Order: sequence, then structure tokens, then C-alpha cells
Amino acid sequence: MAPVNEETAGPLSEESTEAVEGIDVTIADETFRILVEWIGLDKDSSADRDTIDREALRLQGLTEAAAQSLERQASEQWSQSNPGKTPTYFDVVRAKETAWRAAREMVLSQELYSQVTPQIVAQIDQLAQEADSEIDAEQTRAREAHDPDRWKSLNVAPRPIAGKIVHRVWLEKPAWFRQLAKALVTQRIEDDQRVPMTAFDPIADELAEMIEKEIRLNPPKDPNVPF
Repeated sequence: MAPVNEETAGPLSEESTEAVEGIDVTIADETFRILVEWIGLDKDSSADRDTIDREALRLQGLTEAAAQSLERQASEQWSQSNPGKTPTYFDVVRAKETAWRAAREMVLSQELYSQVTPQIVAQIDQLAQEADSEIDAEQTRAREAHDPDRWKSLNVAPRPIAGKIVHRVWLEKPAWFRQLAKALVTQRIEDDQRVPMTAFDPIADELAEMIEKEIRLNPPKDPNVPF
């Protein structure tokens, strides 16, 4: 493009500033996510963190090179479409941001997402299925043994009706209380025991005392987080 019209100049957008001052946030986040969640690198390993950082830097460099090429193409097209005109500052910024986003998408698709092969996806799906089977088996064992404490470790199969009961009876309670309450109500349904239907049901106070006792014995890091 032609030189910028200084009269219409303004601050760069956050996205452009990130691209200039350091690694693009999306590139950094996506590199971490793919390499940890899909490729299997250990986020707590200093060696693997170095690998993640190096890959992010590599992708940043490829994106910068691709963005420059795309920006030149856009500049040539703009000049051909607007002969004799001078682009405003915002024309230039818009062209830079468009080129950067396009380049980033292209690089991430070709260089990062392509590392997640169909074989890796199949392997992770298999591991997830095996984990689900183990959880189902443990929940079945605990249910058949009528383990009276299985609700404390959430070792019960989710039941939508339990969630509805907890919503009706203990809506104002913190998230972790409600999570334990859903497990306890589920357990009592499985064991053919009474469950509260309203907040005024006498059994509601009894169960609430059980849940609060468990929370006092094993307090969560954040009672407002349901896990």
C-alpha cells in the first residue's frame, strides 16, 4: 500500500500489538493445547515445556513470514483497485490484521493441527473408552456392594432426576455442596432410600447435615467450583 495517511492514525488493536511485542496469544494457547492434550507432552516437565515454547516460536516465525507475503498481496490489490489514493491508517491496520489472521489460520492448520493424525485420535478415543469402562465397572461394583460412602467420592452414575431434585431443594447452596448432594441423592435412589422432594421435606435437613459434615472433614479448595 501507499504511505499511511497520518491524519487518521490511531492506536493499534490488541491483536496487532500482541503480534509485534511477543508470541501471538492464540498461537501460544493452541500450541500448548495440542501438544499437551493430543500429542502427550507433560506440562509439568521443564523439557517438554521447552519443546512447547520452541514450537510456538517456530509457528510464530512462520506466521510472521506468511503474514508479510499476504499483506504485500493485499497492498498490491488495494493499489490496483484505488489508483492515485492514499490508504488511511485504519485501511493499513485492517489489512495487517486480516493478513495476520489468515496467515495464523494457515500455519496452525498446516503445521500444528496436522500433527494430530487419525492414529492419534483413534488412540485417544480408545483410552477414553477404556477409562469410561473402568469408571462404569467401579460404579457398578460400589452400587452392588451398597457402599454407604460412595457418594463422598462421587462414585455413582449420573442421574438427571438427582440433578432436578438438588436444583429444587438446595438451589442456593455452593457448587460443591450441590455436586455432593447429587451424588448422595443418586446413591439413595439406587439403594431405594428416601429422597427429599422439596426444601421443606424433613429428610432434606438430614441429608444437608451429612453433606456439610463431609465438606468440613474434606473441604474443597473452592466450594464454588463443582469439582
